[in-house]
Amino acid sequence: MKLVIERTLFGFNDGIDSIKTLDDKFTPLSILMNRLLSDKYNGKKIKYLNLFFYESSEKLQKAYGKPYFLHYYGGQFTYKKVIDYDYFLKLDFYDQKLLIWKEAYDMLQFAAAELKNESLKISSDYAYRKGLEMKLCADYRMVETDVVLFGEQYRASIWVNFKEFNMEANFTLERNDEIVLKRHLETASNGMEFFLVMFRKIEQLDNAVVIKGVKDLIYLPLQIDFVKNGENIEFSELFLLS
Repeated sequence: MKLVIERTLFGFNDGIDSIKTLDDKFTPLSILMNRLLSDKYNGKKIKYLNLFFYESSEKLQKAYGKPYFLHYYGGQFTYKKVIDYDYFLKLDFYDQKLLIWKEAYDMLQFAAAELKNESLKISSDYAYRKGLEMKLCADYRMVETDVVLFGEQYRASIWVNFKEFNMEANFTLERNDEIVLKRHLETASNGMEFFLVMFRKIEQLDNAVVIKGVKDLIYLPLQIDFVKNGENIEFSELFLLS
């Protein structure tokens, strides 16, 4: 799926330097925000949307003469704002996500008013509420297609499933909206952007599927064979294609 906003980034700064571990930890949340904003956004061009959370206003005040920084030019959107790190770091991970989700929403609502961008106001309101409905789960299908195996229709998908410190690519086979088979493919650290685009296509080959991706990956293309066992379908083999 081509996204209207190419990338949303949440960045963390403790007043001294950026905190990359937090940047990576909250990458899934920024990906969720980006996807949900793109569902509704049709306003001024935004290529990169950057939201930075600062520990104190000292650096912002010195650099910009005010305790926040909001800038938009040529599709580049940047907003820097102070949050209460002492409170934030005491929270458990889910409550941290809730806090950042609300802060991001407030920042986008404020920016929408300042930039007179009604679409940003509408899309950020939708993204905020939809994200809460989803319990801030950022998992999504990277690739999906319908296949017919042994005369029956299935949905073959490659999911990105996010953990606190890493993300997984998992293959699933669904029938009637129920996952009947699942196989782990790869794991990577949160923040590795290449991981999110390396799988490109699922193709059917008889009673098998072939997973294709970017060139020069040593483990792609990958073929998954299936067998029928009574009423059930099962994995048979998984191997690289030469």
